[in-house]
Amino acid sequence: MSKQTIAFNTGRPYSADGQRIAAGQLDDGRVLFVDLDRRLSYATATPCELEPAAIMRAYDANDTIDVYMVDISASDLTAMLLDLGVAAAELDA
Repeated sequence: MSKQTIAFNTGRPYSADGQRIAAGQLDDGRVLFVDLDRRLSYATATPCELEPAAIMRAYDANDTIDVYMVDISASDLTAMLLDLGVAAAELDA
């Protein structure tokens, strides 16, 4: 499970707050991310840089997998998703 996370707002108009995303790097190089405003969460299917442009390239290209396919414990996955959701919610619109 990653200790490093980022949060950013794409500015896309999915809600009154835009599109708030928070992401964390997994040990295998993939990125787990939460799209708070669309209420979606994914992991990149392949290793990805932990930076907004790379994450959005993977997201827009549908180069993602279901978060439950990530090889980490259920408790670590739950904790990471909660932490990312909080980080995204703390962003300004």
